[in-house]
Amino acid sequence: MSLQPKVSHRWFLVAVFVGTGLVISTSFILYSLQPTRPPPTNKLVFAPATLLDGNASFTVQNVSEGPYTFSECQIRLIVNNFAGSAVALGPNNSVTRVVIGAAAYRVVWVDADGDGAVSVADSFLVSGDRAPLSPLSDYEFDLSWQSAWTAHVFWSMY
Repeated sequence: MSLQPKVSHRWFLVAVFVGTGLVISTSFILYSLQPTRPPPTNKLVFAPATLLDGNASFTVQNVSEGPYTFSECQIRLIVNNFAGSAVALGPNNSVTRVVIGAAAYRVVWVDADGDGAVSVADSFLVSGDRAPLSPLSDYEFDLSWQSAWTAHVFWSMY
């Protein structure tokens, strides 16, 4: 009678448990190292995007605890999971240029009540740089205020 098969089974089980522990601990460490994103907000809510002539527009549907002055806001555009850098929101009716890789986009904020703050009924227009938005693409527009919160709107060009 040989003891070798029982010993090899024990080492196999030990190896499985050690491997499982390494995978779990590595996953935990990698998850904990991810940068934190601003929490989702209900402080500013966008209406769903409307598509017209290959461009997207959307309005601010609800605001609470404001005012949120434009100079304290940053915008970020994400196209097909590729994000541009956060850029400062430009003043009323100005064009803010957002670059993602080789593509450029234009964002215009229209301050409906002229108060210099992002508020209900204000609108945003997102377009390509002198061209319509890319078809067959998914878009996300983020508006952040002082890195404290971020409002999102999503749309697809299909």
